[in-house]
Amino acid sequence: MTKKVPNRKNVDKPSIWSDDSFIETLNPDDMKAKMRTFHMKHNEEMNFNCSKCKSKISAHNKDWHNGMCDACFNKEFFPED
Repeated sequence: MTKKVPNRKNVDKPSIWSDDSFIETLNPDDMKAKMRTFHMKHNEEMNFNCSKCKSKISAHNKDWHNGMCDACFNKEFFPED
């Protein structure tokens, strides 16, 4: 499950609940599988397509950027940047 975090202006210090956060819940088995791609670069294992624009994406983006290229991910989750 993925979700956008609502604007939380009353947060005093940086946290996962601060503005500009992307949070995804994973069960332990999914986490183990995804950790393989955590430290990969954005140009390794380019065997997937962005779920929005269909451009080629890496295994890292598939697992950690909600299946999107960097441009689509940033546009959806960080539109003000």
